[in-house]
Amino acid sequence: MANTRIKRDLEDRLLDRVEEVKDRMASEDPNAKSKRERAEAFRDKWQNSALPDIPGGTIPGFHLCWLSTTNNYDSIDKRMALGYEPVKAAELGKGFESLGKMSSGKFEGCVSCNEMVLFKLPEEIYQEVMRMLHLEDPLEHQRNITANVRSTAQEGKGGRSILEGGILEMDKEAAKANSNIRFS
Repeated sequence: MANTRIKRDLEDRLLDRVEEVKDRMASEDPNAKSKRERAEAFRDKWQNSALPDIPGGTIPGFHLCWLSTTNNYDSIDKRMALGYEPVKAAELGKGFESLGKMSSGKFEGCVSCNEMVLFKLPEEIYQEVMRMLHLEDPLEHQRNITANVRSTAQEGKGGRSILEGGILEMDKEAAKANSNIRFS
């Protein structure tokens, strides 16, 4: 009963908010609209849209990513030791002729944009690394948390922990995790 009333209250407030926004937009003067559009353009300018979007599957069997030649912490040499390879402009084929190419240096003939160079990694390695970093490691961390909470609760009073409901939910989610997912 209470959940239904709360849900109805939220829906009513959301509808009221939608009506407020519609009314404000309808009564806005054109100058205010252009100010909002200008602010949105500035916001878009600072987002990471400077790099060309290379669609997945452009080079079959490889995952593509842009790497920085100026990043000392995550250097290109480290990535190359892990199996990353620079992408030559000729590998991309038709439709990508307008992309920049390094004209000299270590990555001559490779696709570049400002200080960034396009690299490829075999898809199976990429999937393995993503699975480890974004599925297995978080699940292991989650298992450690639940084990810690359970052992603390058992050492204490012998009763149920007030956190047990959340711990049970974490266990259910961990059990549902699908190790066959693919990352893009």
